[in-house]
Amino acid sequence: MNIELVKKLIDESILSFEKLLMKHYKDILLSEMEAMVLLELYHQKEKGNTFLNPTKIIKNMTLPKDELLSILDGLIKKGYLSIQLKKQKNDKETEIFFLDETIKKILGFMENQIRLEIMNDSTEYDNPIEEIVSIIETQFHKQLAPLEVEIITKWISQDSYDLLDIKKALFDALKANRFSVSYVDTILLKRQKATEKKDIGSGKTEKSPALKTFLDTWDQS
Repeated sequence: MNIELVKKLIDESILSFEKLLMKHYKDILLSEMEAMVLLELYHQKEKGNTFLNPTKIIKNMTLPKDELLSILDGLIKKGYLSIQLKKQKNDKETEIFFLDETIKKILGFMENQIRLEIMNDSTEYDNPIEEIVSIIETQFHKQLAPLEVEIITKWISQDSYDLLDIKKALFDALKANRFSVSYVDTILLKRQKATEKKDIGSGKTEKSPALKTFLDTWDQS
């Protein structure tokens, strides 16, 4: 998932930073109090307060200032909160905070969960086509159209794509926020062409059956 796109969706209130944080703070190894401090920082940012001002933060929190400073220090050291110095008009430097690293950690966890769901699906299927259709419908949250199922069938029956390669292409499509079978198909085609080009460049071209028979006969003579 693209961090800049997710930040834009959060800024436009399409995604909720608060819901993402409250749902996943334990998953990214945050304590409840650390999550509350990050949430307050986000609320400060929404109000346009991007300067790291413990006095403003603590007004809305029931914890001693020393404890707040300790938590802020820990969040910076553990990579959930980043600080940059910015010069003001009077040449004084002020600390500006960013929550990008927390968002990255949440996205990293979510991507890993999706990857595990795709790669380690324990459901028993009658055939690979049924498996891929089921996984894609689950990840896209929709029922596939007949034409999309035809494309998937072609991957298996004609293109002979490896099941693992299809799953990797699906995962990369999800990371790119592209929820279409045609996009997965494009990834698979590009990778197939890249592999063929690499094999040709390294001299690993397949011998024709006639040439192989000739060479086998030559070796035996």
